Amino acid sequence: MQKPLIVLLYILLFNPYFSQSQDSTGVFSTREYTISYFGNNLLKPGFKFKTAIVLAEKTIIKTKTKKSGKTIDNTKIRQLLLGGNIGFFWHPKSHLGAFNYYEFTYRKIKIKKGKWSKIGIGPGIYRSFYPETYEVDDNRGVDKVLLGGRTYFAPVLTFGSGKFLKNCFFKSRTFTTDLLFLFNYNSGIVPLLNFEIGFSF
Repeated sequence: MQKPLIVLLYILLFNPYFSQSQDSTGVFSTREYTISYFGNNLLKPGFKFKTAIVLAEKTIIKTKTKKSGKTIDNTKIRQLLLGGNIGFFWHPKSHLGAFNYYEFTYRKIKIKKGKWSKIGIGPGIYRSFYPETYEVDDNRGVDKVLLGGRTYFAPVLTFGSGKFLKNCFFKSRTFTTDLLFLFNYNSGIVPLLNFEIGFSF
């Protein structure tokens, strides 16, 4: 198990397609934080906090000259990021779901339009907390369990887009779709569809 992980990290960090570069655009930094409204199926309300660092990046400079002689700059940036996420959502009359997951993200930035898109994947943990949970003790008595619930291995797949903001405290706004896959849920795998609307700084 360790050897494939080492190979993956080597590819991500030392692939010649990517190289560390100076931030010449001013629209992003090597570290960012994001706060989001996190909704399971959009309607079950929650909150998420994320921090991410740029592992590697490459700037692709493209220019196009029109017949009029005007030059158009289509500079793009490709990035690999490593992020950590923590959050929760509330399922009324059912449970509170808390999660913690990590993701490798590939992000494309269009400098001229200030827009970006991303796709990410990574491992995670999901914990459900039920308002009333009981257990039978050795004397066949029934005791209430504090913070009772279940823990699941929950890898994640994310898709997102956003736009950088000018003259604003926040660096960018973002919209992300998350798919959390709960393993060993009643002997099966259950996907959780979630939507995020947030701001990065």
